[in-house]
Amino acid sequence: MNEFFEHMQSLIGARYAEFKAAYDGKPRFKALRVNTLKISTDEFCALFGGALERNGLCAQSFYCEVKPSLDPLYHAGLYYMQEPSAAAAVAAFTPYIGERVLDLCAAPGGKATQAAAVMDGRGIIFCNDPEYKRVRALTENIERLGVRNAIITCNTADDYVRAGFEGFFDTLIVDAPCSGGGMTRYEAVPYSRDIVRGCAERQRAILVQAVKLLAAGGRMLYSTCTFSREENEQSVEFLQSLGLKTVDVPLRAGEERGIGLADARRIYPHNFDGEGHFYCVLEKPNGEAAQPRPPLRGKPRRVKVGGATLDAVEFDGRLTLPISPPRLDGLNAVRIGVPIFNDKGEPTHALSHALTRNQVAETGVAELGAAAVEYLKGGELKLDVPRGIVAATACGHALGWARSARTGDGETALKNLYPKALRI
Repeated sequence: MNEFFEHMQSLIGARYAEFKAAYDGKPRFKALRVNTLKISTDEFCALFGGALERNGLCAQSFYCEVKPSLDPLYHAGLYYMQEPSAAAAVAAFTPYIGERVLDLCAAPGGKATQAAAVMDGRGIIFCNDPEYKRVRALTENIERLGVRNAIITCNTADDYVRAGFEGFFDTLIVDAPCSGGGMTRYEAVPYSRDIVRGCAERQRAILVQAVKLLAAGGRMLYSTCTFSREENEQSVEFLQSLGLKTVDVPLRAGEERGIGLADARRIYPHNFDGEGHFYCVLEKPNGEAAQPRPPLRGKPRRVKVGGATLDAVEFDGRLTLPISPPRLDGLNAVRIGVPIFNDKGEPTHALSHALTRNQVAETGVAELGAAAVEYLKGGELKLDVPRGIVAATACGHALGWARSARTGDGETALKNLYPKALRI
């Protein structure tokens, strides 16, 4: 770590002592971000109980100490655990989020789900990660937070260019792979100047292709969780050399302007109750206008799930909630929208989280109350509810599905359909 501290001293000079004192002496700050696709911040605060301190850099983010793995509200998708500084970038980018969005390095899904909440079901958000092992966590978070309009892909920026998506997106998020210097207070991050240089080179390779995907007038959010100029301001300067212009977003308390780049934003632990982060908003003034792309044709259908009748679209024999994606030839599309039925003909876990509260109520509900944790563990429950498929809920919000049936003694038991891979 000596190399990291030497680098920081050379980077911030006279303020290094203040940084080092915060680095050594400040506690780690944890925060949750309310998922406004499912609940308003006011409703959530009333439901969560206890005092919640708002994060000054994101209106939906609150400092808290919570064990999400044991909290039914977490499993119902009402919030996402997100480092306080990491929530700042998309919060600042909110006015620029359009209806054709690509998060190029999306896993595990913090910024993608934050942007999806801003979109509130409008348009399409492509949630991509080039590493398949990371796509699983991304998919789980997209599902849990009930994002309806997502297409999840496992590709590179090169793949998107080759597939003909040049000039297609009006919004691009690049949370670039970096050396992770901003996280070293609580993560064992290997750090060296060679690693920094390697990450900077990798970023340039991604960005030169990413710029091609952005339509004229489109906006890009570039961010990292590190401090080095090579990975931050110099990467933005590289984007400027490719024709992008920086956008001066409001400077908020807890942020600093970039080093030699006034429109960029830096967050340090000695200025803010959070870890290190960097972001900059850029615009592509010239280039291709937003390109039309043939739609992926689907057949409209209506299907029944429990007591609810849902609008659906059929793509290649698979039913999803209504979505209008473009053709995806050349991309490895892991998931398109929200599939309605699994291979067994049962409603999918993703569907239970994507339905509105009114739709959940129409399917049939088993409100679990104090038994919600037992449900999340995979246990069977005895509740007097209508027979058939029902949504297992906590405080009215779906956790998943259960199948109600009579037992031999005449009571009602719920067969637990909560996915085994997600059980606590």
